[in-house]
Amino acid sequence: MKKSILLLLIVHFCCIVAFGQQKISTEITDAHKNVVGTKVSLIPPKEFTKAVNFLGFQQTKTGSSIMVLNVPADFSEVSAGFTKEGLLTQGVIASKIERITLNDLPALFVTAEQKAYGITYTKYILTFGSNTETMLINGIFPKSLTALNDGMKKALLSTVYDASKKIDPFKNVDFKIDTTGTGLMFANYVGSSMIFNRDGKMPSQSKDKASVIISKSFSTGTVDDKKLFAINRIKNLPIEIDAILSTKPIKIDSIFGYEIIADAKDKKTGVKEKVYQVLLFTDSIYYMLFGSSEADFDANILLFQKFIKTFERKE
Repeated sequence: MKKSILLLLIVHFCCIVAFGQQKISTEITDAHKNVVGTKVSLIPPKEFTKAVNFLGFQQTKTGSSIMVLNVPADFSEVSAGFTKEGLLTQGVIASKIERITLNDLPALFVTAEQKAYGITYTKYILTFGSNTETMLINGIFPKSLTALNDGMKKALLSTVYDASKKIDPFKNVDFKIDTTGTGLMFANYVGSSMIFNRDGKMPSQSKDKASVIISKSFSTGTVDDKKLFAINRIKNLPIEIDAILSTKPIKIDSIFGYEIIADAKDKKTGVKEKVYQVLLFTDSIYYMLFGSSEADFDANILLFQKFIKTFERKE
């Protein structure tokens, strides 16, 4: 499970740690808006609207956003990863981490900066949770827009979490895929990303550990060399790529992209894997479909290809 979550959290999070625990209590008000597809409601800053390509809110004209992500893992385990080294590997420079409690749940509030496409962004991260689920709320806006500082902080700290709310993850995504005849089944979700494996368990107990992750990412920049982008993407995943065996153009659901097959191994255990990545590009969005297994390599590559070819965007 840890590896699957790492594959999906590659973009999120020292610095000064404030150990005084501030207690914050929030209640639902008429001003609160539910982040559709999540158990979170908050009061977004003025002129922020429902996001189109992720779970959260956005202010398109300024490139500002509030993104909400759920992680099916113990908060103590996830929050332990908030280290200076971990943040810096993602280009995030955090200046402060505050330990707080949010409605009696343990939480962290991070103040940071990050550069992207030549712009320096202010980044606030609120993370909290229980022993079964962790929530990550990421507020980001251009550093030059200092007027958003207080509004973004207030928005994140207005969060109300309804642990009992039932979520249908299939309603959160703009695609569908068919598991028929593959032996794969839905296992879990992280935000609008879907995880499939053989037994539906996290972590999987199957012998070959075969799994497929499907996610959608967006970029404000233009990807001119899509082949190179796909190669760099697989090299930047939290696995060690030993050799790229093939890189081929592919078209699925009328979307152009690249298919990569590679030999890899787990960075911690050294266990060998065969991995399969497809990146499909549409305007400022790309879909990543990533399969991996620890045994029956050739058969599983064929399985991944069969499964991923059923990918289709919803109308």
